[in-house]
Amino acid sequence: MGFRKDDGMRNYKQELFLVFNLLVLMVLAGCAGVKAISWGHFHGNLPNQGIQQVDSGFALSPRWITKPYHITSSSPVIGSDFQDKEIIYIGTADGMLLALRSEDGSEKWSKTLGAAGSETRIISSPSVSDQRNIYVISNHKADEDRYQSTLHKIDQFKNQKWSYTFPDNGFATGSPKVMTTLKETLIFVYLSVGMVEDIQGELFVLRDEGSRVQLVDRESLATCGFDSSGSASGLDGMREFYQDTWNLVGKPHLVSREGGMVLASRFVDPTVAVVTGRAKPLIAIADNLCSIGVFEWDGTDLSVLWRQEHEFEKHSSAAVSANGLMVFGRQDGKVQAHDVETGVKMWEYDAGQPVFATPVIAEEKFVFVVSKDHIQVLNISEGTLAHGEKSTGKLPLHGVTYSSPAVTANRIYVSTFEMLTVTYDLKTRGHDTNFHGNGLSSPAVGRDGAVYVVAEDGTVRKYGGRQ
Repeated sequence: MGFRKDDGMRNYKQELFLVFNLLVLMVLAGCAGVKAISWGHFHGNLPNQGIQQVDSGFALSPRWITKPYHITSSSPVIGSDFQDKEIIYIGTADGMLLALRSEDGSEKWSKTLGAAGSETRIISSPSVSDQRNIYVISNHKADEDRYQSTLHKIDQFKNQKWSYTFPDNGFATGSPKVMTTLKETLIFVYLSVGMVEDIQGELFVLRDEGSRVQLVDRESLATCGFDSSGSASGLDGMREFYQDTWNLVGKPHLVSREGGMVLASRFVDPTVAVVTGRAKPLIAIADNLCSIGVFEWDGTDLSVLWRQEHEFEKHSSAAVSANGLMVFGRQDGKVQAHDVETGVKMWEYDAGQPVFATPVIAEEKFVFVVSKDHIQVLNISEGTLAHGEKSTGKLPLHGVTYSSPAVTANRIYVSTFEMLTVTYDLKTRGHDTNFHGNGLSSPAVGRDGAVYVVAEDGTVRKYGGRQ
């Protein structure tokens, strides 16, 4: 039998068909293995969106409770080990970094930071990189008016790779943000620098080997300084900030002059929001001195994309939506949204209560704002109170909180001083109240929808998720 030309074409088409089907199978296999991401930073991810796109259930009792630790304001974050099992990381107010197993809450390891005999505390949340390294800031008191912060890099096996003590009496209460690109890993930290008489905010950039990036125009990254003569609280207010932060150990229910609960006065340093997926990543910040702004990283240096100075306010950390809205709350109750590229204010909403917690951005439709004792759900496009689908607009918390909320595909979770409130079921519109919280530490959500929270007794608790 002779070979025909169309036989070769037929075989060629069959081979293409087989290759195509193989590719389809590979894609489907890849899709089948897609999982929700780990909660590796404060408020979930680099842009602080505070959402995990998985369903979570309402649980009457925790799956496990750890022994009490001295945990106050640090929030849990979630990474994974080399077997891809989730590990919960959190800092304590006596300077200990904890690594807890997600399946039973047992201690995989713990590591005390700081020199022997030093008074060291971990106030902010750790961060976990894609390479499973942990970055955490410890704080120590140098003398009566001087406080110092140190950034540590620790691998998943508990080994400390390096530490970097910030100069200029730098004191950080915000969490580090760790950005990994194809070329490098960078760590961004916003902190207060200087003595209480002359203090300003500054954005620090460190490389993954522990060295500081020597920026060309460092001064452009420093916010305006704190003018003690022009503030009602003045120098005493700054001392109160540091001292209140320091005295937070054993005193989670500090009482302000206005009444109610406070966390470290009004000067707590924010956590930056990092925007990737563009040619030059952006670092967005609403500081606690006098400005909001966005910085651009070009691979070697930072530059100011825009900055707006205004009257002194306390801001929450900013969250940035996928479509480029930078949203943050203010002490005076105002919630603002700005275009992250231009700085143009898109809308402003009056919550009627101080907003200290970082907003949550969900589905590019809603902004969940926690004020003193309410959650308010806004339309992200207009900044108006949402009603109808997945919202009743304004929800009571039945307790005071300074904790940032965590949102899953179907629920909102907020820790209050009285309890952890499963505030709202987004599908049934039911309102549940349960669990114990401490009102300072923010919940974290695992890949299977499990919720991790710090209770008022210093225990870490897991609700829901798989066995």
